[in-house]
Amino acid sequence: MNAQDERIARNEALFREVNERIAESAQRFESHEAEFVCECADQESTERMEVTVDEYERARADGAHFLLRPGHVDSRVERVVEHRGGRFAIVEKFNTAIARMVRKLDPRTESA
Repeated sequence: MNAQDERIARNEALFREVNERIAESAQRFESHEAEFVCECADQESTERMEVTVDEYERARADGAHFLLRPGHVDSRVERVVEHRGGRFAIVEKFNTAIARMVRKLDPRTESA
């Protein structure tokens, strides 16, 4: 894995970890919706999106899937698997090295 691929994987995994805490809080307070952060590779991104907890859980069913704001997709390493209007997209990492690393960094896996 090259340095850029590793940076992409680590940045997105960090944003995913933040969203895991947001989802836990939403569930604890029995909220059906929350403001999640964009899980794109841009470490300067601070954009948020309104997502239901069910939509978030659907995205999290695969460790190589991420929630992104429209326009934040990096077509070099990921493809959109689901659009949710103009609110957000669910993307899948198709770059093998990045997909392997983000799955390894997934807090929901046994190895994490």
